[in-house]
Amino acid sequence: MSKILPHPPSIWSSSANPAQIFPPLAGDLRTDAVIVGGGFTGLSAAWHLAKAGVGCAVIEAHDIGWGASGRNGGMAVLRYKTSWAGLARRHGEDEARHLHGLLLSALDVLEGIVSELGIDCGFSRCGHITAANGKSALAMLQADIEWLAAAGDRAPRMLTAAETAELTGTGCYLGGYLDPRAAGIHPLNYARGLAAGLAGRGVALHSGTPAVAIQEDAQGVSVATPGGTVRAGQLLIATNAYTELFGLGTDLHRRIVPVSTSVITTAPLPVATLRQLLPEGHLVSDTRHLLNYFRIAPGNRLMFGGRGSLTGKESRSVYSGLERKLVEAFPSLADVPVDHRWSGKVAVTLDDFPHVSRLGQRVSFAMGYGGRGVVLTGLLGRMLSLLAMGETVRAGPMHAAPFAPIPFHGLRIPAMKAVAGYYRLLDALRI
Repeated sequence: MSKILPHPPSIWSSSANPAQIFPPLAGDLRTDAVIVGGGFTGLSAAWHLAKAGVGCAVIEAHDIGWGASGRNGGMAVLRYKTSWAGLARRHGEDEARHLHGLLLSALDVLEGIVSELGIDCGFSRCGHITAANGKSALAMLQADIEWLAAAGDRAPRMLTAAETAELTGTGCYLGGYLDPRAAGIHPLNYARGLAAGLAGRGVALHSGTPAVAIQEDAQGVSVATPGGTVRAGQLLIATNAYTELFGLGTDLHRRIVPVSTSVITTAPLPVATLRQLLPEGHLVSDTRHLLNYFRIAPGNRLMFGGRGSLTGKESRSVYSGLERKLVEAFPSLADVPVDHRWSGKVAVTLDDFPHVSRLGQRVSFAMGYGGRGVVLTGLLGRMLSLLAMGETVRAGPMHAAPFAPIPFHGLRIPAMKAVAGYYRLLDALRI
């Protein structure tokens, strides 16, 4: 049997609700659809298949939510990686408006799952601030406000530098963009709650069950695991940034670049201090090329995240760098200890969009969220279930755009180092 690796020592794993035990697969299993990956995408796909009366099983190499789903910042941000005005220029007004509607519906999907299953994950539409690191970013955010207003969406608003400083607790930024509809969650509790809901509906979930090989034929798909084989009519791949860890016999791992992100939390802070830092409990991320993000974490802590090691290996220097940036933003926290440090991976694509599509008549996938997975995985999981049921989806460039293997994928680490150096220079110059 496969060895189940423990969850990283994050604030989420230390504050999570007890996990339901899902045993490794022992023997063979037949079902309508088999899902590889027990994170947000795979669990959402299973949920929507189960609601449609389609039999399905979820297999996960480690524990439910072990990957990015249990390690992220828990921020359901209502922005893509590309600005709204930029999307309109690139894809046209109609497509940009469709993408806007998809993002709003994605958050509704997330909220609907939480509500329907009564998941105890602290879901709250606390709002998100995109903080401008430079004048060009400020102009970009203002252009987005104007584009959204023309599209009939007046919920987001611009913040002055003074308002941004008051709401974020730091004077580092020139202004900001506030969307009050964005939501925060406890991500590991969400994953565990959704898995428990699936089990309650009779869905088979198996932890410690990596897919070691897949075989497709005219009758269906076979997924071999260390303890048995799952035979199904449809295979749904939802392994995202961890796709390269498993030999599935596809080229999906070469269509994304796994990028590490690292996170720290302070020791518990006095309530009065938290009220000075984030008086209204907003989620915050900035416009740096190598962005930072922060929010209130369980136990009255401040969470602070940013880019991790470019090699993907744990490094004390990465956390030291985060601690320096934390104190640069919040000098009053200079003497506050850091009590959690952890890292994970996000999957980056060349076009900054996730993709949901087919590899063949029986194999579908969804991956490549680039840090937007909390909000988009529920929606793309639902779309993945529709593909498995033979239906069509309309997801704009997330479905229709080419998603080919990245050229020179094997050279990604030296390329990332060069790009990161350039980005650090741009960030320092506030360009």
